Amino acid sequence: MTNSNNGNLLNELIQSIKDCKRFYFSVAFINFSGLQLLLESLKAAEENGTKGQILTSTYLNFTDPKAMDKIKQFENIDLKVFVTDKEIGFHTKVYVFEYEESFKVIIGSSNITQSALKSNIEWNVEIVTKENGAFIRNVLKEYQQLWDRSQNADEEFINQYEEFLSKIKQNQKSQQLIFEKAEYIVPNRMQRRAMENLERLRTYGENKALVISATGTGKTYMSAFDVKNFQPKKLLFLVHREEILKKAKDTFESLIANTDKTFGLFTGNHKKISADYLFSTIQTMSRCYEEFKRDEFDYIIYDEAHHATSPSYQKVMDYFTPEFTLGM
Repeated sequence: MTNSNNGNLLNELIQSIKDCKRFYFSVAFINFSGLQLLLESLKAAEENGTKGQILTSTYLNFTDPKAMDKIKQFENIDLKVFVTDKEIGFHTKVYVFEYEESFKVIIGSSNITQSALKSNIEWNVEIVTKENGAFIRNVLKEYQQLWDRSQNADEEFINQYEEFLSKIKQNQKSQQLIFEKAEYIVPNRMQRRAMENLERLRTYGENKALVISATGTGKTYMSAFDVKNFQPKKLLFLVHREEILKKAKDTFESLIANTDKTFGLFTGNHKKISADYLFSTIQTMSRCYEEFKRDEFDYIIYDEAHHATSPSYQKVMDYFTPEFTLGM
C-alpha cells in the first residue's frame, strides 16, 4: 500500500479499526496532527467496545506528549512507551487487527503522523493470516515482548517527558540529549544474555566471571545492571584510564539512583576512600591497596581485563577477596 490518488494508509486504518474486534499498534512516532486523523475512528471503537493497545517510543524525542495525553483519554485503549537510550533505538511501524477468525497485519514505513498517513512516499505491506498461523504467533510474541519492556504512560510519565522536551527546546546544546530515567533504562539483548549467564554461574557457586563483548555494545551498563541486581554493600570498579573511570561512575550513578549508596573516585587527583561504590585507576589502587581490608569489597569489576596479566593488576587481584569478581 502506498499513499497515492487511489488511496492511502489512513483510509485503510480507519476501515480496519471499524471492522476489527481488537487492535495492536507499535509505532516509533506519534504526533498530534497524525492522531487527529484517527480520533473519530478511535471514538467509534470506544463506543463499540473495541479494545486496543498502542505502543510508541521516546526515540529521537519525536513523539508528542499532547498525543499521548489524548490517547489516555480513551477508556478502551492501553498506552505504553518504549523508553530508548543511547544504545538502542525504536523504529517499528506495525498495525495489527484481530478479527473473529483471522488477523490483518500492516508492516511498513508509516508512523502516526499526518504526512506519513496521507502524503509521504511510504511503503506498507498488508498481510491477512489465519489466527493460528506461525506468522501471527511470531508477530504477537514479539509485540508482547516489547510491551512487557515498556513503561505505562501514566500522568507522571507524560509530565516528566513533556518537561524534558521543553528544556531541550530552550537550550540548543541539549538538542542531542535522550530522555532517560534510571527506572526506565532497560538492558539490551547482549546485556540481558550476559546477566542471565552471570546469575547462572553464581548459582553453580562460581565467584569469578569474564564477559567478552565488542566495543560499544554496553558492557559498562551491563555491569551496572548486574551490580544493581547483586546489591553489594561495597563495590570496586577498576580500569587503567581515568577518563573511562569517570564515565563509568556517571553510568552507575544514573542507573543506581534513589538509593543510599555513595559514589567516589580513587585516583591521583581524587581520593573519596569512604564511598560505598569506589571507582579507581589500577595505577592508584596498586600503590594503595593495603589501605583497605582484604574483604573490603563484595563485588570487584576489572574493566578492559585483558590488561589483568600485568604486575599492577596481579597484586590487587591477589590481595582482595570479594564475593564476586567480574572481568570485562
